[in-house]
This record gives sequence, C-alpha cells and structure tokens, in this order.
Amino acid sequence: MLQAVAEQLKKNGHTVTVFCASGGYSAEVKDGARQDAEATVGGGIRIGATRFGRGTFVGKLIDYLSFYLGVMWKLLLMRPRPDRIVALTTPPYLSVVARLLSKFRGADHAHWIMDLYPDVMTAHGMLKERSILRWVLTRLARWGFGGRRCSSVVTLGPDMAQAVDAYLPADRKSDWVPLWETAEGEGRVAALRRSRGWGDDETVFLYSGNMGLGHRFEEFLSVVDSGASPALPPAKSPNPQINQSPNSPRLRLVFSGRGKRRGEIEAFLADRKEGSGIPVELMDYVPAEELTTHLLSGDVHLASLEPSWDGTMLPSKLQGSFSVGRPVLFVGSRTCSIGKWIIESGGGWVVAPGDLAGLREAMLEGCDAEERIQRGGLAAQFAREHFDRETNAARVAALLAGC
Repeated sequence: MLQAVAEQLKKNGHTVTVFCASGGYSAEVKDGARQDAEATVGGGIRIGATRFGRGTFVGKLIDYLSFYLGVMWKLLLMRPRPDRIVALTTPPYLSVVARLLSKFRGADHAHWIMDLYPDVMTAHGMLKERSILRWVLTRLARWGFGGRRCSSVVTLGPDMAQAVDAYLPADRKSDWVPLWETAEGEGRVAALRRSRGWGDDETVFLYSGNMGLGHRFEEFLSVVDSGASPALPPAKSPNPQINQSPNSPRLRLVFSGRGKRRGEIEAFLADRKEGSGIPVELMDYVPAEELTTHLLSGDVHLASLEPSWDGTMLPSKLQGSFSVGRPVLFVGSRTCSIGKWIIESGGGWVVAPGDLAGLREAMLEGCDAEERIQRGGLAAQFAREHFDRETNAARVAALLAGC
C-alpha cells in the first residue's frame, strides 16, 4: 500500500525516502517486495533495530524502542532535510516521533492511520477504559496528531475516521480513503486446486491473510463440527443440508496466513478426530507472485472482526477478495466499514458474531454456484468503483502531500 502511494508521490514530483526495519513479521515473503519498492521509489533506509521478535511482550517492546531511536537518529542526520515527515502506525505512536522530529528539522508532519492506538489496546483488553494508563496514552496520541504543523490525518474508512476525529481538535477532521486491491493476473487456478487436493465439486471457503487479535474464528470452527467450541451456544435451527452427507454440498474450510490467533486453529485441528465433519486445512502465507491465483482458488472468502475493534483497524482482506470477483462471508457488525461495504455492494454476507444458524445459512447459499457468481460479480464491480489502486493511491498521496 505504501509503495503505491510513494510511487504516486514520486510521479507528482516529490522525493520520497522510506524508513523501515530490517526485519518483519514475514521477511521471507516481504523482502522481495521491499527491494522492489525501494528500487521504484528511489530511497529506502533500513533501520538496524533489534529483532527479538513477537514471541514476548518485552522482546517486542525492545524492538519498538530500538526502531524509534533509529528513526530519530536517521531523521536528525538526514540530508537534505525533509519538508514533511509522514508517520504510519506500526509500531504504535510513530506519530509522536513524527511531531517531535519535525519540530527539530523545521518540517511539518502527516499521518496515515491503519491501527488506532490506544483504542486497539482497549479493544483487546490490554487496557481498561478508565485506567490511568489509558488516560496517558490517549493524551499522547492527541499530542502526536496535534499542533499547527500537522498537515493532514488520513485513515481507511468512515468508522475509523469517526474514531480518529475524537483525537483531533474540534475544528479539524480526518480524511478517509479505502485501501485497494493488490492482485494482478488470473493464474492457473484449476492446477493449483488439484495440487492442493481440492475436488472440483468442493466449495472452498478461504480465509487468507493475517490472523490477528482483532479477528474471530470461533464461528467458523464451530460450524464444521457439532460441539467443537463449547463456549458458543448451539445453533437454534441447524440446517441438516450443511452436513457432509452424500446428497449435500461438499465444503472445505481453508485458513491461510499467520498471526496471534493462528494457535486457535492449530489447537482445533490437534483435538479433532481425523475425517470428522467438514475438512479444515491450515496453510502459511503465499508468495506475492502467487497471491492472485491463491485468492482465485477459493470460491467464497472469509473475513471477521471483533465488534469491539470497530473503528480501531480495518482489515484489507475485502479489497483483495472483491478484486478477484469472490464474495465475502463476514462475521462481524453490520455498522463497521467492512459490513457496510458488503451490504452496499451485495457482494457477500454479513453474519453477527455468535449467530451459527445465520452462518450455516450463508454457507449453504455460498455453495450455490449461481449465487456465488452473482455476488462475486457485484463484488468485482464494487472493487472497480471504490478499490482501484491508481485512483485511491493518488487520493492518499494528494492528502499527504497537500498543504
């Protein structure tokens, strides 16, 4: 996403220098993309931060602190001096670094918010709503986005913009621009499905991407086995057609990616009896050059978001799914941006958390080829109108570069 914006800024006559850490949560997949981005944009500075990884909170905190210090040092010595420092939101509170260093360098600062802190921490239960630490972090966030030198604040959707505006002065508002699709080309879908052992008569429900703290998997795992998740109530009116009987549709659930909640799926598969219920498969990330074929290999795409996280982040799975003409089955609220876009487009289904009967019904509809084609066509049309890479990257670039 940042590469597309940086390319557009360069096209508009700006010089862009990107600061990033040497490592990453998926370095083996992302290194090639980083090198391409640096070559295209013409300026990339690697920060030699520590690499303890995400295994422990202390290790992550040390990595973050070392990155902050590295960015500050490079910005202080950077020649020529920057006119504007644009901060993203990983690691958290880069906004504070941007405002502080812009003062020393005689520049201004702008922000592209993809995760809103400390709201994310509160949604996850790391912070209590009325705690002193929450109070301190809230004011720190307001300071980072504030001041006369803050030129613009951009986020990803209407619900996030509403949440971000709470951190801005009363006379200022944020702008929002949706992210965009990144997949290109068709690829050899049938061959890929055969290589994975998926039958031509199977309807594959595919979850592809980050399995982060703000996502939900309970409903998807519960619907494939009765009693698989005791914490969830049984469906009030289970549909017998959803079972794997000779006369019913053949389903397969595939989870592809990594993240904090991947362990939930691993534990489910470890406890599950072989051959019981609907087949469930767990895969890793796929290389960027295989992404489009991978997305096309699924018949219906899965997405989820904890309602308590609404407005704090906006997963970009929908854009990739819609761009390849695949309908999306979303477990989450109807009022968040993803829920609104699916309802507005007609390109999928929105199921409330805990509604297993509704999820079964949506999955049954997803097994109907005509239904999938209709909803997938609407999804692709919505993507062309709202998630176009060139159009949206140009809008973000204009907002971040504007006076």
